[in-house]
Amino acid sequence: MSETSTDPSPADEGPRPTRHRGLDGLRGIAVILVLVFHSGLDWLPGGFLGVSLFFTLSGYLIVNLLLMEGERIGRVDLRAFWSRRLRRLAPASLVVVAAVVGVATWLSTTVEADRIRGDAISAVAYVANWRFIVEGQTYDQLFAAPSPLQHLWSLSIEEQMYVLVPLVVAATFAWGGGRRVLMAVFAAGVSASVLTSMASDRDDVVYYGTHTRAAELLMGALLACLIGGPRARGVWRSRHWAVPGSMAVLAVIVVARFTDVRSGWLYGGGLALFAVVSTVAILGSIVPGVTARVLGWAPLVAVGKVSYGLYLIHWPIIVWLNEERMGFGGVPLFAVQMLSTGLIAGGSYRLLEMPIRERRMLRRPSLAGAAFVVSIMVTLGLAVIFLPTVDTTPDASVEVLTTVPRSTTDPTDEQMVPPDIPFDGSGPLNILVVGDSTAENIARGLADVGDSEVGVVSGGVLGCPLLPAARVRDRVVGEQDVTYCPDVVGLVADNADDVDVILVVVGIANQWDYEPVDGSPWVAAGSPDQRIALDALMARIQDDVAARGVVTLVLEAPAVRDNPDLLGDDPESIASWSEVIDGWDQRWVAVRTVPYADLLSDPDSESGRAERPDGVHLDRAFAADLARDSLIPRIREVWASTVVDMASS
Repeated sequence: MSETSTDPSPADEGPRPTRHRGLDGLRGIAVILVLVFHSGLDWLPGGFLGVSLFFTLSGYLIVNLLLMEGERIGRVDLRAFWSRRLRRLAPASLVVVAAVVGVATWLSTTVEADRIRGDAISAVAYVANWRFIVEGQTYDQLFAAPSPLQHLWSLSIEEQMYVLVPLVVAATFAWGGGRRVLMAVFAAGVSASVLTSMASDRDDVVYYGTHTRAAELLMGALLACLIGGPRARGVWRSRHWAVPGSMAVLAVIVVARFTDVRSGWLYGGGLALFAVVSTVAILGSIVPGVTARVLGWAPLVAVGKVSYGLYLIHWPIIVWLNEERMGFGGVPLFAVQMLSTGLIAGGSYRLLEMPIRERRMLRRPSLAGAAFVVSIMVTLGLAVIFLPTVDTTPDASVEVLTTVPRSTTDPTDEQMVPPDIPFDGSGPLNILVVGDSTAENIARGLADVGDSEVGVVSGGVLGCPLLPAARVRDRVVGEQDVTYCPDVVGLVADNADDVDVILVVVGIANQWDYEPVDGSPWVAAGSPDQRIALDALMARIQDDVAARGVVTLVLEAPAVRDNPDLLGDDPESIASWSEVIDGWDQRWVAVRTVPYADLLSDPDSESGRAERPDGVHLDRAFAADLARDSLIPRIREVWASTVVDMASS
């Protein structure tokens, strides 16, 4: 997260406001919130609000600098301001992006490297936030390792505001206006930002949008206008603000402890409300009193001074020094990650950031400008040349993993199978698995058993719901194009003559809102319309396969480990899917549910993390063991009982 200094060096030739150690301490709290939030320890599930606090701090500090300059000389030197901003922010961010690109060439998978490639380009161009909104996230990217540059969306918002806000301030002074005019402009901006947030029906737009997050920066800008005027200075800088300031700092921490990214209040103007609390905390940090003294604690101030570097570096460290690579997790892993982050950030601050910022390096503007351009070109060149571009559209073709000759005897035909010899599910068994990537994952596990009497055909495709859809939409990332997905009914019909069982794996992609391929309005997950569509889908499948003696088995959907809103793994969604599956089981004699959830450990437990490293998909070795010991026997058992019921119905 960017940091705006309160004490520009003499070489900057800019205004020199009083340095407040409390502001450094508040900045330290903000970055600590973010670091703990990203650690995955769940100590501060709302620690992402540290970014909001940063936004408000930055808005206050940059506008305070601009106002002091405008009131001192009657105008704002935009060229000098942007030059200082670039010296402060660009060197470290470009080095981090280039370093991540370099490491990604040998440490990331092809798909991950492709995503990092796009993230690097958008980060250098300071449009990363809009990349997330416009392009969205594909299904595979949601479950692969997160991009080590994903956190730079917030820096993009700040840089965009660093262009717009100074232009507004400079224009106001050029036209003879001052603080009162700016207050009206910024207040209007806050109102417009809040209204756009409340009008949006997409949480990802509210979270990543420059227009929706502008309110948080502009609240800080409003504070700068309020407390700097000659008449207002005594009121706003009174010691009486120390106690409310302390309460606001405490409120920031409490909200971070009891809020999470799924909290609905955030997306209807709640982020702006949090910014109000942040402004009171800022006031408390700059007036004499208990808040300023506590926030001026030396270790907290030290963290605040290097907060920009900590923010830039911590996320790549967390992504790559993960539990899988390190072999341990929890607090010890977090300690290693933070120690590494602190050492690198401290080195960057002393050896790169401060020398350039204080003009001990790249003293001449022409040399600094040339270095900036070259650095951008080199970073983009590294990303374009060394990181691959891949077609991330999944392969939707059916894959025959193993085959066995089908039995010539139809176990549902009473004339072929005497009623006094019940079918026990033994013998050749060919299975078509349909669904999303979890179906593909299950199919691979069944095939890896190497059972000579079990054939497996994988019809599972990454990101594909059972219902024909053009797009799906989760509640965090947004919309994803799924036009590449196969028609499930056609897939079943094409393979029904060659298999004994259709195994339907109800994966995560089926628990999101979707837009039907026929252009009908969006259908909400768990709604009556979705239930009707799912029942119609199963009816079409049964009309085609039941008469052929093919059994349809539905694998029970287990709990997963990840963001419930993102994955649809909240209790309401699970209950809704259970009702759908139970309804199928009761309506059609050829459809049965296979118990599955009890075969898996708690996804958040140590054994659960070993079984499903990403929280969703089975570890390949574990999948084969599970299939051999439990899943295939259960499939055979349920298949046999269903065949008996079909024969007698």
